Amino acid sequence: MRHQALQAFYQTCSAEDQAGQRSLETLLNCYCREVAGPAGQIGIGPLFGQGDWPMALRTALRQGGGKAMHILLPHSGERLLVAVDQASATGNYRYRSPFYHKSPGRPWAPLDWRTLATLLLRDLASQNYVPFNEELLEQIRDSVVVTCAILAAPQPPAPQKTLAAYLDSEQSLSFGHPFHPAPKSRQGFSAEDLQRYAPELRARFPLHYFAVRREHWLQQSLLPESADSLLAAQVPAGLEADDDFALLPAHPWQARYLLSRPAVQAALEQDRLRDLGLQGPAYFATSSIRTLFHPDNPYFYKCSLHVRITNCVRKNAIYELAGALQVTRIMRTVGPRLAAQFPSLRILEEPAYASVRLGSNETPAEREAAEGFGLILRQGLDPADTAATTPLLAGSLFGNHTRGQARLADIIGRLARRQASLWDTVAEDWFSAYVEQLLPPVLHCFFDHGIVFEPHLQNVLIGLTHDWPSHVWLRDFEGVKLVAGRFNAVPLDAVDARVRQALFYSEDQGWNRIAYCLLVNNFCEAVAQLSVFRPSLEPRLWRIVGQQLRCYLAQHGNPNAVRRINALLSGAPFPAKANLINRFYKRPDRDSTYLPLPSPLAYLGDA
Repeated sequence: MRHQALQAFYQTCSAEDQAGQRSLETLLNCYCREVAGPAGQIGIGPLFGQGDWPMALRTALRQGGGKAMHILLPHSGERLLVAVDQASATGNYRYRSPFYHKSPGRPWAPLDWRTLATLLLRDLASQNYVPFNEELLEQIRDSVVVTCAILAAPQPPAPQKTLAAYLDSEQSLSFGHPFHPAPKSRQGFSAEDLQRYAPELRARFPLHYFAVRREHWLQQSLLPESADSLLAAQVPAGLEADDDFALLPAHPWQARYLLSRPAVQAALEQDRLRDLGLQGPAYFATSSIRTLFHPDNPYFYKCSLHVRITNCVRKNAIYELAGALQVTRIMRTVGPRLAAQFPSLRILEEPAYASVRLGSNETPAEREAAEGFGLILRQGLDPADTAATTPLLAGSLFGNHTRGQARLADIIGRLARRQASLWDTVAEDWFSAYVEQLLPPVLHCFFDHGIVFEPHLQNVLIGLTHDWPSHVWLRDFEGVKLVAGRFNAVPLDAVDARVRQALFYSEDQGWNRIAYCLLVNNFCEAVAQLSVFRPSLEPRLWRIVGQQLRCYLAQHGNPNAVRRINALLSGAPFPAKANLINRFYKRPDRDSTYLPLPSPLAYLGDA
């Protein structure tokens, strides 16, 4: 019933109210996990002895159960209050009431997202003796506006056919990261741009083509075909590359941006570039917004997009273009062994890129052009794999709030009916199959090969065969790193120094990134989604993670794996990325802070 009540709230309230409510939840998620929890400023307990609490909250607790969560903001003296289902070691709270705040000497008052954001940012500024972060407040506002537009749009039913279901999963992330202060922020998009290009609004659009004189063409390919040949094979009717010009597609928003840049305008006037405009069939925006998909193209196009999406401006830096190919080379050296050990693993390589070279790429304007036109070709989904298996974006099921809950409940419900089994039993078996597909190859790449993947929810596709997890796809080589001192698969002497610098992590950096993406960003959200209002299921799901860690050690363990995994099994904290703190200090992603998150494995005894 409580699950139905939460669904009803998000179905009956206005899109504006829903977006504001979700912003309250994600802001408090971040603050509790990163600030109030570590500082011991959260109190969670039953209703008792609190006569000044708002009547609506006391009524909610008496009628529906749950506990009150009270938070003190130490520098302002403000107090925050909301009902939650129960305490959560990982900070995955389920909120059960309106939010309230109390200023010193004043009564409790309802709390909206603007007030909460201002209170939290002001208190952080006071704690750290720094100015108030107006930029982050604007990003939070932008995220709420975008979320409102998404929730106001009609929500089509989930399709069943394989490619349609896959595309729908890419375009269904209605709520965004539950532990980010501005999960839907995309600064640079106007309201019209949002309607035209947002994947959550089912965006599809033709590509914008440029003709590039071959002496200004920048490309590299690890395939038998060159990048210009691969792109030429997909150009629409009426366009044709020739001996003088190669054809380069761009995201339409990026094309408009590029056409405003002086270096590009000069190149057009000098006939080094030609603007061919929008051409050909519509491509679909995937969850990253800038990576585009067409079912008849064997490659995804990862485009540059000078829009700040959550943390970063999503351009393809020159070193990232070369880095994608270097990671592809590396994966080809270890790929046969991985395929033999983990036959249901698929890794989408990035074997080619193309851009422009308007000079030596030494001046800022020349680098901006090379990065702005930069396009990475990512391997598409193999029809042999999707003949009987449906790939779904993990983020469409986990961390996607009520819409993810509904999708996941449909899958588990179908299996439970088909097998005449209890829902909880099927959920355990389903989660066990998922963990078994994802955890071993990701850990093996790290411990045996010194390769750091980022298996967060937008980088993992879950292959479902008759609704059961049977495969996983890993993607996005921008986040793949090598562990310094442990990676020796191929010589890197010929790699540019900037590319080499971007490719390497220290051992601890690599472990933090893998453990965060796998255990916190991915499994914490999967467990939270599967155990919504089923508290007895949560420890059983974490016990499965512990069992899979032990199985990994038994089958693949080496001394480094033994040290790291035994620490996890003994209850060592998980490293959690501090998105609020990182955005507050405007840190680049590489310099992100990780904070210790109490491990749910610590409460299981012998996992």
